[in-house]
Amino acid sequence: MTSVKRFGAEVADTEERPSTIALGIGGAGRNIISDIDSKSLTNIRMYEVGTTEREPDISFIKISKEDMHEVYQSKYSVGNRHLTPSEKNIKRRMRSADIFYLVSGLGGDTGSWSSLACAELSKKFSAFTMGFFAKPFESENIRRRRFADEAQKKIQEHVDVAAFFSNSRLLDMDRNLPMMDAFQVMNTIMRLPMEDLNAVMTKEDIPHLKNFCKGLNEFRVGAGYGKGRDRGKRASKEALRSPWLKDFEEYYTVLAVVTSGKGTGEVEAQSAMEEIRKEWPDSKIMWGLRKDPSIDDRTRVTVLAGTSEG
Repeated sequence: MTSVKRFGAEVADTEERPSTIALGIGGAGRNIISDIDSKSLTNIRMYEVGTTEREPDISFIKISKEDMHEVYQSKYSVGNRHLTPSEKNIKRRMRSADIFYLVSGLGGDTGSWSSLACAELSKKFSAFTMGFFAKPFESENIRRRRFADEAQKKIQEHVDVAAFFSNSRLLDMDRNLPMMDAFQVMNTIMRLPMEDLNAVMTKEDIPHLKNFCKGLNEFRVGAGYGKGRDRGKRASKEALRSPWLKDFEEYYTVLAVVTSGKGTGEVEAQSAMEEIRKEWPDSKIMWGLRKDPSIDDRTRVTVLAGTSEG
């Protein structure tokens, strides 16, 4: 039997919102994080984490590959060894954060090594950590794919929510869609949970969400828009058709955010939750509602679904 609970607040004072830090790690992560709409999210601080400084849109944290490789190979966790200079650079930005978002691509050296270091630090210095990680195409060389799988297993031990996005799922989208446009779609879907959750969550939600997601290995994300009559239902159906949700048949925990433009958010949300209950009748669901006039008369549903398989 599906369990459905609401979390968050559509409207809340700034002090009720959690303090949040988002780290875009390596090339892929830096590209995604720079697209986040920070204007409406006043409680989020964003940093690019990388080995080479470019013209960053946001603050930059410099690291070295040598330091990150040392951390990745170490048999000791944070607290049981001396931090590398790069870790100290990251740690300095981690004070007073309730939530950490980590975003990167796995398979390459910088993304894989650095994501683990950031995950270990965030576990120690924050209350709740969510990671969003892209993985290589199945057609890429086997070393890169195995490296991504290895990094995934290590990272999962240190984050509360770990969502993974296989690049191969881009091929399940419109075959006529240019690859650069397809990557932009994936980048959008990877950042939407951060934007939507952060606009809904309050500090009081954190321990409940942490417990809600406990014991689940992997999460997948879907997002969809609806317009016109039954737009909440339409948006939910589109979100559930996400190519990344195809990886598993059943999901046990679902975090959902319904974003309403000009419509009646409560009605749209109830309709959207009904579709999710139909899809996964044995799941536990927590959902929140937010308003965003920028999407006009549309409704968006963002789904973060977790499974114990892996």
